[in-house]
Amino acid sequence: SGLTVGCDNRGGGRDATQHLLSLGRRNIAFLGSASSHYPEFHDRYRGHVAALKQGGVIPRPRLQFDAITTEESGAAAANALIASGEKFDAILAASDLIAIGAMRALAAAGLNVPEDVAVVGFDDIPAASSASPPLTTVMQDPRTAGRKLVETLIGRIREQPVGSALLPTKLVVRKSCGSGG
Repeated sequence: SGLTVGCDNRGGGRDATQHLLSLGRRNIAFLGSASSHYPEFHDRYRGHVAALKQGGVIPRPRLQFDAITTEESGAAAANALIASGEKFDAILAASDLIAIGAMRALAAAGLNVPEDVAVVGFDDIPAASSASPPLTTVMQDPRTAGRKLVETLIGRIREQPVGSALLPTKLVVRKSCGSGG
């Protein structure tokens, strides 16, 4: 049974990028794998690209750097971005750990978050709110997730047709984007 209750990764990536665009950021780097080998990250990237196009910004593949979900990988990706010489004023990280590592690398390179570079993560892990500065991030809505899961299970028990569900995400705005928190 291929039943999944997952979060709307594409919608989350889109919302995060729309938020950065609304702050006037135009050169938004994406740190995280953008290949179908990592479907969640890939969907976040696809949402990001869709929001750029919608906002009239041409997506620049050279602003995408692979990273896995560790702080070390996030720092390495941010260092690669800095070394690339590409112009960037924001980072959307495919996970909070990548974002936290990236913020460390930016600070080490003398770049200020959020003045020079706005940063958004994904997942709203506990460390996100205590990061320096506190991280704006996309959170999955656990209440809706729980309710949907229960509905799905009851449907299963009653042998009603139930499909996979995509759960809404919510942007939690903190100081890493220059407002909130």
